Amino acid sequence: MPDEPIIANLVNSVDAGTYGPSGAPDRMGGVSDTFTECVVVGTGLSALDGETALDRAVYMPRISNCEQGADDIRALAADQDSAHGAYYKYWAGYTAITRPVLAATGLEGLRIVAGAMLLGSLALAFSQIARRTSGFASLGLLAPLVISTNLMSTPSTSFSQAMSISFIMISTALVAWGAGGSWTRLICSTSLGAALFCFVDLLTTPAIPWALGAVVGAVIVFCRSGRLGRASIAGVGIAVLWPLSFGLTWVSRWVIAAAFLGWEEVMAFVRSNVEYRTTGEWPGVEDAFGVPTRKNVLYWWDQIPTAPWTLLVMSVLVCIVMIVVLRRHGVWGALSAVVLSLPALIIPVWYEVLSNHSQIHTFFAYRGVPTMLGIVLFACVAVALSRPPLATSRGSVSSGRARSEPVLQHDEKGYEPS
Repeated sequence: MPDEPIIANLVNSVDAGTYGPSGAPDRMGGVSDTFTECVVVGTGLSALDGETALDRAVYMPRISNCEQGADDIRALAADQDSAHGAYYKYWAGYTAITRPVLAATGLEGLRIVAGAMLLGSLALAFSQIARRTSGFASLGLLAPLVISTNLMSTPSTSFSQAMSISFIMISTALVAWGAGGSWTRLICSTSLGAALFCFVDLLTTPAIPWALGAVVGAVIVFCRSGRLGRASIAGVGIAVLWPLSFGLTWVSRWVIAAAFLGWEEVMAFVRSNVEYRTTGEWPGVEDAFGVPTRKNVLYWWDQIPTAPWTLLVMSVLVCIVMIVVLRRHGVWGALSAVVLSLPALIIPVWYEVLSNHSQIHTFFAYRGVPTMLGIVLFACVAVALSRPPLATSRGSVSSGRARSEPVLQHDEKGYEPS
């Protein structure tokens, strides 16, 4: 995709005042991520003589953030190179979408496309999960993320975040689809979903699709088989496989870069980034255990006006549903709901491991907090509505029942497998 039409459309956005500025309010209680948006639209742009498309794909030139980005765009329009060169932006798979759309429709058109992606991916994830569990369970899983974050503002204020959330939903939908078939299908779909998310957006909120994938896979296997053991195997397997595929995709980008840039240069850049994102110093960043999780919880509670009401409603619903679980399935059903909710712990673990990133970026990392609420309600509703397992084809994720494991007894109004 040639640079010329992209630069021309970006110049129009700069003149119209729709490029930047950084940190503008999103009008939904949060802050827009225009800082990243300004970088994303300029990823791959360069005016160096003799540079090929392959060269750019390897070292991924980019312009600056919003503060200097406008000057960079004008410099490129005048056939001068910008002041910002190699960024090694190893998760720049979004350019497969952003560059053609920017060339054809400009920045405003790209925001519309990002909004359509967000809407479509939410519908896809909801339908895939609902088909294999229930509409109520799927709604319980996704509603907290929608109604108590700035998710709906992202297409117009932070289109890169809208694209990130879209691939969260696509990854989750792939796991749901895979869990409805054989173990092989589940393994392949989980690996693909994690790889796609890493390719498009490495570090925004990977703990969310990781946790959603684990709970969705486990719950669907539970609904199909009625066996907590098999569901636990699926959940643990996805919890291990998802970051493995994510990591392999990340490493593969560096292997390609090392072939052109040299191993020492690449490893020095990787080490500096890993050290910074885990323990790097930044104003306001604290090194104590529990601080990243606390800061994200407080950001959600203090900044999002619907957060207290969401917590209240979700708490009441969980209590009601757990009473139903106890009445219908007894202590074993309650235990099943607790075990199936465990993937929610992935999110605080991620906060603590990537302490620096989690504290600097609370303005979008906080979305993991309502995601945890959705995971808990999803698991409880799924157990409440589950019913005895039906016969399935050999090799499916619900075949091979263990004699020693209890099977929940339910009535005929429960879940109907697809």
